[in-house]
Amino acid sequence: MDRDSDTQESSLAVNFARAQSKLQAINATPLASSSEEYQKQAQDLVKLLKTCSSQVDGLSLFSSNETVDDYSTSELKLVLVNAYLGEALQKLNSRDDRTAILEDALSRYKLFLATCQALSIIDQGEDIDRILNRKDKNAGAKSNPVDAGASRVQKIERFKRMRAMQQSVAELETKLSGKGVAENDDEDDLEEVEREHAVKLIELKVHQVIDDIDMLHSEIEMAKQMEAMKLRNNDQDKRDGSTLKEDKEPEWRLDSQSYSQIDPRTGKAVHPILNSSGQPMRPFILTNDRQRIKDSVFRPDWALPTMTVDEYLQQEQERGNIISGGGKEPDEKPEIDDNDHEALDADTLKKRDWDDFKDDNPRGMGNRGGNRG
Repeated sequence: MDRDSDTQESSLAVNFARAQSKLQAINATPLASSSEEYQKQAQDLVKLLKTCSSQVDGLSLFSSNETVDDYSTSELKLVLVNAYLGEALQKLNSRDDRTAILEDALSRYKLFLATCQALSIIDQGEDIDRILNRKDKNAGAKSNPVDAGASRVQKIERFKRMRAMQQSVAELETKLSGKGVAENDDEDDLEEVEREHAVKLIELKVHQVIDDIDMLHSEIEMAKQMEAMKLRNNDQDKRDGSTLKEDKEPEWRLDSQSYSQIDPRTGKAVHPILNSSGQPMRPFILTNDRQRIKDSVFRPDWALPTMTVDEYLQQEQERGNIISGGGKEPDEKPEIDDNDHEALDADTLKKRDWDDFKDDNPRGMGNRGGNRG
């Protein structure tokens, strides 16, 4: 039995190490979260972490009767399984069951916090009971302004602690990588550094999870609203589809007025396509919007002429919109014969008199105010 337990713990350690590597890789990947490769990596990570979670539950590693000091460093790291699983679940981009995925992530986060609370890892300043018992995103909206101000101060303090913890975790990781290890450091010192790194990593994850829980509540509420809206739209589409044959029957039936010649006085079909028994009474062509759109692809977006200018004028003349005639046209002025000296002299005198008149009355003479007193 002990041999089986040791084998399970060894397999769990290997799976958890793989899960940590996969999580670091997917957090550092340049792939878009909506890409197929990213989603495949996220699904593999979720599957691996669920296996780790099942193994932890099967071994019953953590108990409320024990504290941090009762666990080895390798066992203590496994507290992060549910936290990592909640983070990985949020990376899945499934719209159909988005609410269920987010609720699963929220439950994993709460299991992680409950375990940390049982092991006395969480700071006393955090109100974990309020976070674990919170039901909806509006639970904190009903609090008075004093509570809201206290919550804001708490978030600021948590952010400062997170910054300090991140720096501390980075320094410990540098030591563990070998760059910060002195030559005289023994194995006990390395074990102490590794254990301190595990505890600091859990404490840092606690603060990150608390912030993520607030966002998860909001996102779950939005996902529920989107699903409710989708259901309403589906119901509306079903109702519209059923009423199309009831209320809007003339719009799709062949014997409707839209396919017939309408009498403007009575508003009824004069020559319907189908008779009362459903038999066609005249030839017709069935078309659809797809063919109409296809035919109009390469046509200009303005109205094309339907007749020539001559045809239009002919049509207007037939309608009586063009007036012709209007009386006798004036006779053309006869040309003066070069041999008719009297006519030539008379024309010359007329032109000469006109030139004299223009000399005596220059252009604009009447607009100079010369007749003013």
